[in-house]
Amino acid sequence: MKMHTLLANPEAVAVILQPVPAAPSWLDFARSARGALAALQVALSGQKVVLKPNVTSGEHFHNPENGIGTHPAFIGGMVEYLREHGARAGGIYVVEDPRDSDDNHPRHWQGTGYLEMAVQTGAKLRCPTDFTCVRKQVPHPLVHASRNVSRPAVAADTVLINVPKLKTHNLAITTLCMKNLMGLDNVFDRHYCAQAIKDLPPEWQITDRPHNEWMTASIHELWQLGLARRLVDLAQVLKPHLNIVEGIVGRDGTGFNRGSNRTLGMVVAGINVVAVDSIASYLMGHDPRELIYLKLAASAGLGQNDPAHLRVYVTDTRSGADTELAPCYDLAALRCDPPFKVLRDIKE
Repeated sequence: MKMHTLLANPEAVAVILQPVPAAPSWLDFARSARGALAALQVALSGQKVVLKPNVTSGEHFHNPENGIGTHPAFIGGMVEYLREHGARAGGIYVVEDPRDSDDNHPRHWQGTGYLEMAVQTGAKLRCPTDFTCVRKQVPHPLVHASRNVSRPAVAADTVLINVPKLKTHNLAITTLCMKNLMGLDNVFDRHYCAQAIKDLPPEWQITDRPHNEWMTASIHELWQLGLARRLVDLAQVLKPHLNIVEGIVGRDGTGFNRGSNRTLGMVVAGINVVAVDSIASYLMGHDPRELIYLKLAASAGLGQNDPAHLRVYVTDTRSGADTELAPCYDLAALRCDPPFKVLRDIKE
């Protein structure tokens, strides 16, 4: 895959701002996706493509407009662009578990909007089950010696494009590229948050009372660390060729039902998950140098989490003019105000 030469550096991140109405239509999402890929100058030469959106529990939410997941029309716009720019005919896959259940049953994808998108674009929908995964060793494990991940996502001659939603999360604080890769783990193994709470001392593994009655900020940070260790393991196995954060509409709150949507017309992209997550988190109003999963990832040598040491490029077409990616000299001016609120559900 070829792309803009500026993004060949793993410490380079692109911020793409495009005009969208307050309530973007499916066409607006699709146009934004095509515009982002055009700005990134993405081109392929016959490779297969795996797109990994966030569609967690999409079958249960039954509402593609809720802002919780990557919008299906954004993925649809990407599929159309990639098909026109060198992707292998019939070789574009969308891989995710839209049900979030521990079984190998086929996913129907109904209510997610992805069925309609697939019919329109020819993309193929897949889920990482026992029958479609392959075990990969973690080079420097913190928790798991190996991960059982989607075979298509790590196949030779396949381009993996990670497409998370721009949003906050009740545990991770921000949930972006690194956490989105969880959806490529086997459906039985991907529950990192539930696994991480079992790392806490027994006296803190309280299941019969709400977290906001007993979980302090310090306990919550230990829980975050358990999640972060697993994310670092996974990021050593799954290395996307490109990460594109869909922030056409971002979401704050818990990451799920409790929260509010914010129309931004923003895409954040780059080849390194830590760098992209760090800039996206900063733009959401959070300090990536203080986010536990990004601090641990940086200390493990997976990328840079200090915005001061990252090269940010921006293109802004909201005024109607076509602009090329250019160095961003005032990243703070692009930062969301007020910041994205996080609902941690802990004892404050």
